[in-house]
Amino acid sequence: MPTPLKWVSTPSLGQGRASGGSAAAELFEGGSAQRRRPLLETLVREVCQNSCDRRLGSERARVFFDLLLISGDERERMLRAFDWDGLRGHIAAVKGTGGASLTLKAGLEAMEAPTLVCLRISDSNTEGLTGDDWDEEGNFRRLCVQNFSTGDETGRGGSFGLGKAVSWMHSRVLTVLFSSRVSGMEEKGLRVFGRSEIPAHETDECAWLDGAYLGHLAVRDGIPVAESSWQDPGEASALFLDRAGIDAAGTTLLIPGFHEPDREEASDLGIRDPEELCHDLTQAASKWFWPAISWGRLDVQARVFRSGNGSASYVCRAEIDGLWAPFLAAARTSPPTEPALAPGDSAAMDVPGFPIPRRIRPAEIPGLLHDTGQTSIRLAVTRVSSAEACLPCRSTVALIRGAGMVIDYVDGNRLADGGTYCAVALVGRALYHAPTSEVSDKQGLLPDDVEEYFRAAEPVTHDDWLPTTRRLRESYDWRGSAGRLRSLRSELRQLVIQKLLIADEEAPDRGPELLMRMLNLGKGRVSGPAVERGVKPRLEIHLDRDSSLFDESRGAWALQGELIRHGRGTAPAVSGLSFRSIADSGMGEAWRISSLELLGSDRDLSVDDSDSRRLVFSVAGTFTSLPFRCLVSPPAGVDPSLSGFRQGG
Repeated sequence: MPTPLKWVSTPSLGQGRASGGSAAAELFEGGSAQRRRPLLETLVREVCQNSCDRRLGSERARVFFDLLLISGDERERMLRAFDWDGLRGHIAAVKGTGGASLTLKAGLEAMEAPTLVCLRISDSNTEGLTGDDWDEEGNFRRLCVQNFSTGDETGRGGSFGLGKAVSWMHSRVLTVLFSSRVSGMEEKGLRVFGRSEIPAHETDECAWLDGAYLGHLAVRDGIPVAESSWQDPGEASALFLDRAGIDAAGTTLLIPGFHEPDREEASDLGIRDPEELCHDLTQAASKWFWPAISWGRLDVQARVFRSGNGSASYVCRAEIDGLWAPFLAAARTSPPTEPALAPGDSAAMDVPGFPIPRRIRPAEIPGLLHDTGQTSIRLAVTRVSSAEACLPCRSTVALIRGAGMVIDYVDGNRLADGGTYCAVALVGRALYHAPTSEVSDKQGLLPDDVEEYFRAAEPVTHDDWLPTTRRLRESYDWRGSAGRLRSLRSELRQLVIQKLLIADEEAPDRGPELLMRMLNLGKGRVSGPAVERGVKPRLEIHLDRDSSLFDESRGAWALQGELIRHGRGTAPAVSGLSFRSIADSGMGEAWRISSLELLGSDRDLSVDDSDSRRLVFSVAGTFTSLPFRCLVSPPAGVDPSLSGFRQGG
């Protein structure tokens, strides 16, 4: 008779810190990316990314999302094995009106309902939960115990880091159970454990820190702890953790009281239609992992299981169907090509010279360090018919590195002819899966080094490339390259339209039409304080599009504008002029202003040009207006004929 598993909580001793909820969950709920992406997609992204990261050799990682509808004797058996009586008292003791407290109150009802809804997620051909219970570097402790730990191995896209919190968010009792067949230790059976993210609370017995763990009761340093249990698959079957039909190494997560926290419920089960939910799980996998699927790295299925039926009542699989096939077609296009002008056409180009800064840490691993270099980005696009314009992710650019996950779909610029397209940008090891070219073969840095740079630039949600992540700033001598990375999205937008989707003869190369594409202004731009026209003097700066052009010989914009003083009185007025690259996040990199010419008398005007990135004009009370022109040059490595910029004060 196996020893029953028990929930173990930690007494609040001395000044032990207590938490009122999961900080990771709060970050996910407040993250800007989550406002536009359902949490179910975030769950799929996290799970599939970790499975790909922990894939064994060249084997395809297989992932199963199983929706379990448990009732009758199976439900009673599961609750006993789950030690529900041991956890229920702690959950009931959680007080307050915070998000975690309200979720747990609903969780008590969900666990007592006639049908218990669980989501079981299993992968195979992966490492499993390696390491002993106290090994800080093992997969077991990183996933099941630690918070905010991703490890420092190269090539790991954030394994078991902050993103794992989304699994607990999908449980009404903030609880996840685990079983694992560990690679190299298959003869030991299954490793079983559980963790609940209940907040700190008090019972009649004592005060407790946040969190509880399901395992075998033990004592460490005088404090009760739960240790993982090694079991035969039959012993884990009551918890639906036996991994039936899955022989290879890997890990199973079971989310009891499953729900979608960002959706309204649609049935008495507390979830929407099970088959619809499974379909959306596989669609999310196709959307975010079509590269890994096409590379033979990942296979994803979703199934529905009901009590009393040993086989699945519904099965669907993630596939690269018509929704994502245009992206795959673009990724497989060899450069250079003619622009894609008709639906079904694909075009590709290499963007050379993207700067990768010098890597300076970790100093104790010299093999990871490298000097400043450059890499190329493969940019490709497929035109689709106007009938497909309403489909998801149309007229976007998929950002992809070697992990095989789409980092994000960047909203692209619209085509003047109303056309629709699907574009991809491949960096790092993703170029191994794209057709070779003379440019990609002559990169200044190894794809592995480039891969690590873009990985370091990803925030905890792995949905952007930013120069502000702590990992990038601590590992690289990033100064001087931040602006180019921040402006990358804008640069890709411009390139897709101007180089891959428009015939050469239709693209302006010098005058105001091109300027309108580069400069995000209306007919003119007013710099200076936004004050109603009236008594208070102010100085406005207007740019004249028709008199401005791109000077190819100097690689800069020759802009012409006018200084105009408004208001009454004799008080002086001041205004500044600056330009920055258009960036999706933060402030773009500053452009340099030079060759200032005042086209008239400067008697009542003074100019502070001590900073080449910003001019400051000061005018006296007798000043009226004065035309000027200047040269605006981009930062190093930025093509001014392709990169957008904006005017500032």
